[in-house]
Amino acid sequence: MESQQSLLGQQLEHDTRMRVIDRMHELMVQGGKSLSILNGGAVVAMLAFVQALMEKQAYGAFKPFALAALSCFLIGAFLAAVAFFFHHTYVNHAFNDTGRQKLWRRVVWGILIASASCAFVGGGVVTAGICVAT
Repeated sequence: MESQQSLLGQQLEHDTRMRVIDRMHELMVQGGKSLSILNGGAVVAMLAFVQALMEKQAYGAFKPFALAALSCFLIGAFLAAVAFFFHHTYVNHAFNDTGRQKLWRRVVWGILIASASCAFVGGGVVTAGICVAT
């Protein structure tokens, strides 16, 4: 009787752990997709904006800011795409219970946070460039 309750407790703990891993998996996948779309869309928007400004006088003052912002957005899109490779390693370690899943989870979250930071920095650079150019 006692061994059955022990087994039941272990099974419940395992099921809870697997649900948490599944939720983290979904959260990381959706976050990575969102950041890829956000940064990729920002690159396209910046290219269109730069094209519209090329013949205007303000383009000379805005050009360095545009290049810096495009670089930030491209790095952010690249980081969001690369996060999926590290995410796969995290899920593999989590399901196999190797004990290294915490390290890989931190790596994936760090990459996603860096990607989001690139989007914010790129937006700030664009804003500063517009203020300087006008």
